[in-house]
Amino acid sequence: MYDPLPRATVPSGGRAVGEFRWLLDRFLDQTPGILDVAVVSADGVLLSRAALPEAVAPELAAPIASGVAALAAAGSQLLAAPPAQRTVVEMQHCVLIVMAVGDGSMLAVSADAAVDRAVLGYEMTRLVRRVGQVLTPALRDTLRRSADA
Repeated sequence: MYDPLPRATVPSGGRAVGEFRWLLDRFLDQTPGILDVAVVSADGVLLSRAALPEAVAPELAAPIASGVAALAAAGSQLLAAPPAQRTVVEMQHCVLIVMAVGDGSMLAVSADAAVDRAVLGYEMTRLVRRVGQVLTPALRDTLRRSADA
């Protein structure tokens, strides 16, 4: 389902943007309990998101994901531990999980509090592998420009 694409099949240009957004939409549609999905660049720019109508406003996704990631990084440094691969914030009615994509970007997912966290973590890991292959520097620049527009 979300297994990595061979490098030779990774699309470029406008097709890459479509593939990237399709990955997020598919993850949202096929993973039970998801409320919102966002990919945020290392410098806090919202690159793309897929959400149900009642999901978090786009202007909040990037600052929250970046803030959670920054707190996790500071905690890792303070404890002299390896960088956090996943940060989970549990709230009364939902959960927010932020995962590193590998290039400094982050995948942020909010889900219903009753979501099966093991299934969600597994599916997020699979998505991160796919996103990591498609999210090239050129695609990041294209997504960044479309976010600024």
